[in-house]
Amino acid sequence: MKNNQLTVHMMVKNEDRFIWYSISSVLPYADRIFIADTGSTDNTIKIIKSFNSKKIEFYEREVRDVIDIARIREEQVDKTTTDWFWVVDGDEIYPSFLCEEIKNVITTKGETLEGIVVGRYDLLGDIYHFQNPDVGPYHLFGKKGHIVVRLINKKNINGIRVSGSYPYEGYYDKSGREIIHHSPHLFYFTTGKLWHAMYLKRSSSGANIQTTFHRNKYKIEWGRSFPDTVKIPDIFNQKHPTFVSDVHTKRSTVYTIESAILTPVKMVKRMIF
Repeated sequence: MKNNQLTVHMMVKNEDRFIWYSISSVLPYADRIFIADTGSTDNTIKIIKSFNSKKIEFYEREVRDVIDIARIREEQVDKTTTDWFWVVDGDEIYPSFLCEEIKNVITTKGETLEGIVVGRYDLLGDIYHFQNPDVGPYHLFGKKGHIVVRLINKKNINGIRVSGSYPYEGYYDKSGREIIHHSPHLFYFTTGKLWHAMYLKRSSSGANIQTTFHRNKYKIEWGRSFPDTVKIPDIFNQKHPTFVSDVHTKRSTVYTIESAILTPVKMVKRMIF
């Protein structure tokens, strides 16, 4: 097994507006894709099954408790035979240049790394606006921003396992130390960023359809427009099946008005709290 091969891990539920774009964006760069659906009631499963690729292994899993998420993730880790695995959510879309950056890093220096940290744009209202990176930043390896560990070198982390209750499950080594507390020198930070549709309408069944354990993430906020130097992922402009949502529609006038009213209030709250 070549050490630059990748196995994608996905766990989805009610993601039918973006799941096709998500899978399509990483499919050319993955060697295997494990997709576990945990109870979708929209068209998510239909869309996943529409892919005619031997790379994809799709299955359904029942989730009854918050610890079941970690169990399913660990099951995917155990099934992985490649050195590297790539955690991709159904609302994450990767530009091709970011995928190429990831593959190049794994090929050229992957043997010395434990993981790759990916930056992201958290979309607001449509695919043309994103949240200020200073809002709700993550702190990883001495850096902060909208960043997340998305690729892990299983070979270099002895006894890797998944532990914790959703949405705070994490990846741990044999000694019980979470990998985000390992040396920062063992992790590469990408220059490119993924598009993250967590705060958009993610299901054709509605903006606030219940996802895993009723986490309704739809958010109304002004955000920033992408500068001309940032291009949307090319997969958004490729031809897609008719049963896949077209996500090019810009935010509505109602959303614009509501966000103009709500955003200053949220800014004040963040300054206070």
